Amino acid sequence: MRVVLFKLNALGDNVVFLPAVQALRSRHPDWHLTVLTTPAQAELYQGPLAPQRLLTCDKRAFDKSHRRPWELAAWILRVRREHPDACLVAFDQGSAAHLVAKLSGAAVRIGGNLDCIRVRRSLTREVPIPADGRPVSWNWAMAGALEAASGDKGRWPAAPPAPDLRHLLPNGPRSRGKRRRVVVHAGASKALNQWPVGQFAKVSSLLARDLEVVWIAHGGTRGCAPPGVHEEAVDSLASLAGWIAGADLFLGNNSGPMHLASALGTPGVAVTGPSARGWDPFWHPERWTVLRHPRLACSPCEVPDKELRACANLEHPMACLNHWTPEAVEAACRARLEMPAAP
Repeated sequence: MRVVLFKLNALGDNVVFLPAVQALRSRHPDWHLTVLTTPAQAELYQGPLAPQRLLTCDKRAFDKSHRRPWELAAWILRVRREHPDACLVAFDQGSAAHLVAKLSGAAVRIGGNLDCIRVRRSLTREVPIPADGRPVSWNWAMAGALEAASGDKGRWPAAPPAPDLRHLLPNGPRSRGKRRRVVVHAGASKALNQWPVGQFAKVSSLLARDLEVVWIAHGGTRGCAPPGVHEEAVDSLASLAGWIAGADLFLGNNSGPMHLASALGTPGVAVTGPSARGWDPFWHPERWTVLRHPRLACSPCEVPDKELRACANLEHPMACLNHWTPEAVEAACRARLEMPAAP
């Protein structure tokens, strides 16, 4: 069977999608899998369980291709040349992905559906959000539905394992010095999930008094490391994974690197604001401290199957993130470091 899987999105969304792709590849080595994703995430889909073919496109360009019909037509033709028997459209894909899948020639089209999709009957089977509200579980359920639609009588595993990321660590984790290491990633793909970079810098200074602190410089966080903190510019997912896997603790927002750390088994502290609880670390949750405002009625305001565009708290905007002080986050980091290593 030939399958095209649509997953044009940011790092975290792809990390929680990867187990589904790897499971299909492992369970059905005779299938031909083509994954359509963004260039920045292509490294994830490598290694021994990589799909046979990888197509890449900038997410915004693909999602807006309906404004340039010739580009949309080119993608329809490109996917049709894969001669897919089936398509899997991840729940967070836009109308362009649904239209391309519908016109791909695939008789089976399985996926999830956001409330903003404008393409009718794009899916032959829509998989609803699971009871636990976890995007990982949703992706996993869609892959299971795809296997069932193929006529396979095998039993799809109940829960998704952590993705196999050994291809990102060909030389193993970054070696550590004598002091325990904290890796700080202060970025986030969405501004609504971003605890202020300056606050991360203050926490980094506090931790650097007796710990090795590595500041991951990426995007708007470049040049923001405070004195006494090592700033490391990463130019690949492999480089990022190496630093995270070699850390005693990861500190960041609810973001793609946080999900990468969860998949790698690195303990962590996540400063979480409006993110739905389903986006909390899925793998090794016992190794994580999720800092979420304990008494805010509107938090969390995000739900996994709807895009969050603005803070709903008009009286105290972003109160969920502004609640956390550098001192409170430092205390959470030190408490997590003192916890015994989980098996």
